[in-house]
Amino acid sequence: MATAGTRVGDVLTDGSSVYWLESRPSEGGRSVVVTTDSAGSPYDVTGADSNVRTLVHEYGGGAWTVTNGTVFHVEMGNQQIHETLDGATRQVTTEEDSRFADLTAHPNGTHLLAVRERHGRDTEPENDLVAIDIATGASEQIFAGTDFVSSPRPGPDEQIAFITWSHPNMPWDHTELRVTTWRPGSSSNGRVLLSEQGVQQPMWVGKMLHVVTDRTGWWLPHRVDLDSRSVTALIDEEIDAGVPGWVFGLRTLGHADGAICTMWQADGLAHVGWIRDGQIDEIETDFIDIDSISVGSDGRIAAAASSAAEPRCIVLIGPDGAVEYLTTPETPIDSESISRGEHITFPSHGRTAHGLLYRPASSVATGPADQLPPLLVLSHGGPTSSARPGFQLAIHFWTTRGFAVVDVNYGGSTGYGRTFRELLRDAWGIVDVQDCIAAAEYLADAGIVDRLKMAIKGGSAGGYTTLAALAFHDVFSVGASRYGIGDLETLARDTHKFESRYLDALIGPYPEARAVYVERSPIHSVDSITAPMVILQGSEDKVVPPNQAEDIVAALDRQGLAHSYVLFEGEQHGFRDAVNIARAAEVEYVFFCRVFGIEPSGDPEPLEIVHL
Repeated sequence: MATAGTRVGDVLTDGSSVYWLESRPSEGGRSVVVTTDSAGSPYDVTGADSNVRTLVHEYGGGAWTVTNGTVFHVEMGNQQIHETLDGATRQVTTEEDSRFADLTAHPNGTHLLAVRERHGRDTEPENDLVAIDIATGASEQIFAGTDFVSSPRPGPDEQIAFITWSHPNMPWDHTELRVTTWRPGSSSNGRVLLSEQGVQQPMWVGKMLHVVTDRTGWWLPHRVDLDSRSVTALIDEEIDAGVPGWVFGLRTLGHADGAICTMWQADGLAHVGWIRDGQIDEIETDFIDIDSISVGSDGRIAAAASSAAEPRCIVLIGPDGAVEYLTTPETPIDSESISRGEHITFPSHGRTAHGLLYRPASSVATGPADQLPPLLVLSHGGPTSSARPGFQLAIHFWTTRGFAVVDVNYGGSTGYGRTFRELLRDAWGIVDVQDCIAAAEYLADAGIVDRLKMAIKGGSAGGYTTLAALAFHDVFSVGASRYGIGDLETLARDTHKFESRYLDALIGPYPEARAVYVERSPIHSVDSITAPMVILQGSEDKVVPPNQAEDIVAALDRQGLAHSYVLFEGEQHGFRDAVNIARAAEVEYVFFCRVFGIEPSGDPEPLEIVHL
């Protein structure tokens, strides 16, 4: 699961060439830009000592771009932009205390556009939009004045379209589409074309500007008239063709010869196709998880995609559905051991919730005939995110060991329209928890899982949902939290700029709504937890610092409740090193087995469980 877990994504085309980013747990989690040679064999573009990653917004994204065979990337070590051509690399920028993201080549051939985030001041970091002289590394400010800026996209007549927003909004709340005119030495803040909920991904097609916005209640592609500011939806469907902007560089739109292609989500699964005459002409493929699309000069769609039976890989998808694999999908388990996710819908407190169900599957073992399998409920992060379909070794780790797994798309998740996504407004810690519980009870009532052996786990925001489910309810027998949020007040006071006002919408403004923060913080209700817990944390996490985990662990210890705590040195928000990825999964599995009275398979390392 860990060593085969190279993650591919962030796909870009340069003419007919395709480039992508690989994150490699086997190499300490470093990220590498990759392309193919004339024979179609992949090779690394960035060097063996390079780690392509930006820390803008802490979550990063958009850390590199390519133009005419030259790759520009942000180096993790110094957060500066570097240039690589024909195997030779040089540093472009030298701005101390600055980070860069969302790199985009300007058509003048001499400049890059980028989002800059400047640190080192007494106030929160400052974000602006800059043009960087490739030859000298000098930066020229194009736009400033809002808390955040993203997606600089150069168009005709020296125009640049980009997205801005300010506190307390998140990029899927209220954003602005702006257009400015820039040439070296001359710029203005431009004008606001759109100011509405969730506008994202500006894309020029000739002289026409397109965006994704959810003004219909669903994230759909629209065309924007620059003169009249009128907005026209390209399609009228109840599908989500947009994604929450947790990271830079997300792309669900592309174009070729004036035609628009898009990726969208419906019923928990991903689809891709071309928009023609107000309709979507879907391309039939086996892929159910698709992202980061880019169209090459040959009209084929490059993407990172996975099917139910094949892990994520880089592919080229033709108009007729013909697929060329640029990376080889390596499936380290046999077909009979693959659990294919089923999209399920179930009732929850008068509304409908969703999830992806994975049943136990193995070619070498069967469960006891007189017993139902234990259940693992997954609460995804975000919480404005979604459960991803497709082949995932992290899920098969459990299903091949006899667990059923349900990955819950609770109220607030993306992919089911704005109304569903807004169910978490003022209700985080309530709706998400209710839906995770409802999923478990639905499967138990259907006779699919053992009601007495139900576990829940999640990371980050999903860790908070896990902690809240255990602190305020008694449905689950055991839980696992990865870098989860135990104290909402601490998160509101101490978290980084990007998320510092996120809780305004999920909980309420702080400190005005302090009583609600206290009421919904699991740290204040640890005495109500009766289920054993395993806590995993990265020592360098800046999003949810280790003190959150340590406060929970201390409270569990005072209560005498069975628990384990594992701190991974050097890890940040999410584990990237293969050794740590493997150990984290093994710790959770062994802990759950000990609680459920199941003999763990294999020969796992010893795990200390306090108070058990």
